[in-house]
Amino acid sequence: MRIKVTAFILTLMLCFSFVGSSFAENENIKNDKVNIENESTQEEKIVAKSPHAIVLDMRTGAVLYKKKAGERVYPAALTNIMTAVLVLEHCNMEELVVASETALSNVKAGDNKMGIVKEEKLSVRQLLYGMMLESASDAASVLAEKTSGSIEKFVSLMNEKAHSLGMKNTNFTNPTGEHDERHYTTASDMAILTRYAMGISEFCEVVKCQSYSIPATEKNHTSRKITNRNHFVSNLLRNDYYYKYSTGIKTGYNPEAKSCIAASAEKNGMALIAIVFEAETQDNVAQSFTDCRDMFDFVFENYVSQTIVSEGEIIAQTEILNTRRDNKLILKAENKVSVIRKRDSEDIEVTYKDTLAKEVSAPVEKNERIGVREYFLNGKSIGKLNLLAEKSYALDPITFLVNKMIAFVTSPWLFVAIVIAIFILVMAERRRRRILRKKRRDARNRRNRELMRSLDDLDIE
Repeated sequence: MRIKVTAFILTLMLCFSFVGSSFAENENIKNDKVNIENESTQEEKIVAKSPHAIVLDMRTGAVLYKKKAGERVYPAALTNIMTAVLVLEHCNMEELVVASETALSNVKAGDNKMGIVKEEKLSVRQLLYGMMLESASDAASVLAEKTSGSIEKFVSLMNEKAHSLGMKNTNFTNPTGEHDERHYTTASDMAILTRYAMGISEFCEVVKCQSYSIPATEKNHTSRKITNRNHFVSNLLRNDYYYKYSTGIKTGYNPEAKSCIAASAEKNGMALIAIVFEAETQDNVAQSFTDCRDMFDFVFENYVSQTIVSEGEIIAQTEILNTRRDNKLILKAENKVSVIRKRDSEDIEVTYKDTLAKEVSAPVEKNERIGVREYFLNGKSIGKLNLLAEKSYALDPITFLVNKMIAFVTSPWLFVAIVIAIFILVMAERRRRRILRKKRRDARNRRNRELMRSLDDLDIE
């Protein structure tokens, strides 16, 4: 009996093991060959005069040049990039904000301002433009209080966000960029933040704007025209630093931080970010702007954009069930993925990983998301794209029913059910026989007792 029960348990374990192995994701890791520059610095070719600088591919994050990018610096008004990110992630752009006395009291006398007065009502959008175009500390303070309820809570949110982004050498103490020994970052960390911010469409719209008008309010009866003080992207105030390929982003200055800038530019399919810190102004020439221009020009002249996959390109397939003619589900790329490579660089490997089901059941609509592909360079992710159905796949009812019947018949669960049923029948039969034997034994015992009583009666007589 024990041997039979043990065998039955082992059979069940084998069945469940088979069932568990039948469900899994199809994750393929393959290699492609493309030309791309390694993340090594090229200081002998790109020379920034400023002490701290970095240039990277905005789309992939690949570093093309860096100079003392890991050393601590003061961010000045580049702090507003983090403030803007948090505002955009937590606030409604059209919501009206009442400027409190508490928020305005945090603004120092020498700070840039857009002239907000106590209890003035302005929209989040208007305040955001004032902060990013004019480095208005009053706008930054009002936005910080609106977002978190207090400046202190907003600063905590800033540092939480920095930590989540991987900014390991950054600490914020205020939302405006006011100098503080404990308020610091690095060029590398600011590049991480800036790249993240440029992935927010509304942020991009703000930082490339040359000017913005704010109508009169109940507290301020004249309209305001806010002009972008970033001469790299705007030529309204001066034209000598204007860069026609620029798409933003933000400048900053205070005596301790000196001049700093986070700049972006696009040309020939390439999108770049440059960060410069502690720039000097020599012979009336601002190094922050000239360094960005020189670094951008060098990359645009010596690098090219290499397409890994084009939008709509057929790049994968998986099994499709319950259709009449098709057994392969053809998948295309939702968007383009590209990298920046040096013109004379050697081929290196770019890997990718597909995450999608081994089998997909019809119906499937055209452009339906089926899976994800992620590309890697030197182990670092350089972009993701959704794998979309190249066409629609209709459900065939007859094929569906046939497949269901086959699946039922071949299902390991059916086998388990049959084994259990047989076990139950065997145990029932054993019980029936045990009961029958017991009845026969009881009947025999009754007959014996009756016989004994009969014999006893005969002896008495």
